[in-house]
Amino acid sequence: MTTRDKVDEAFELLKKSGYFAEQDYYCCQTCAWSSIPDELCNKVVFYHSQDNDAWRGDELKDILHLAWNGDSEEIVGILRSVGLSVSHDGEESTRIKILP
Repeated sequence: MTTRDKVDEAFELLKKSGYFAEQDYYCCQTCAWSSIPDELCNKVVFYHSQDNDAWRGDELKDILHLAWNGDSEEIVGILRSVGLSVSHDGEESTRIKILP
């Protein structure tokens, strides 16, 4: 199973947990956040197209940064449940990192 497969699986689980969860979503954080309807903004996880530089094929060569809102412990738990290595300091102002 590739890292991309694991990320795909994690995003499906996030959606099932009620998150607006999208990959390669818009060009940047500003555009992505502004496109999300207000009623969905409380539970969000995404990375945007500028973050795609972290990928080399189906594996990560660099850290993949996730923008989010909601319960960081729940999000990190879901990411780890599929075998991803994840780092987050628990702060609302920092992005969750999927490590290569």
